[in-house]
Amino acid sequence: MNTKQRGDIAEQAAILEALKRGWSVLRPVGDNLPYDLVFDIGNRLIKVQVKCAWLDESSQNYVVDNRRTKTNRRQMVREDYKSTDFDFALVYLPERNVFYVYPVTVFISFASEIHMVEVEKRQRRPRSSAYRDAWNLITPWALQEGTSARLPVKVGEAVSRVTPSQALEYTLEKV
Repeated sequence: MNTKQRGDIAEQAAILEALKRGWSVLRPVGDNLPYDLVFDIGNRLIKVQVKCAWLDESSQNYVVDNRRTKTNRRQMVREDYKSTDFDFALVYLPERNVFYVYPVTVFISFASEIHMVEVEKRQRRPRSSAYRDAWNLITPWALQEGTSARLPVKVGEAVSRVTPSQALEYTLEKV
């Protein structure tokens, strides 16, 4: 199975998990955005990047690259994500059917790779373990002020609290 197929499986698993939680899911057209999905939770839009981890046989750790990978004519270009690229990263471990749910600031704070340890023989818990199936981080973040979905706006209209067409409707109602 190639990496594109593994990514598609991870996205489908994320969609299923979100739907089970009663969230609506939006999927952007194309794959040139720094996020893969959008969750609509309580009329708040949450941008989500989905990654699929692989098992490193030598360490028995699951590993994911936390950089953006672009293919440009046979050349792979990697660049760091920015904190404005998405709100949460979901890292899927397909063999275990487990997600790690990272806020963007945590996800980008790791070096180029994140290791998720699923064996219990370690003496201390790795930093990543706090984010294992941490879906509970998303809802409170979505319900805070400042992350609301915007009203749809016609092309050419100014974006403000009241769009020109809404102002016109309001004025006509008063007449």
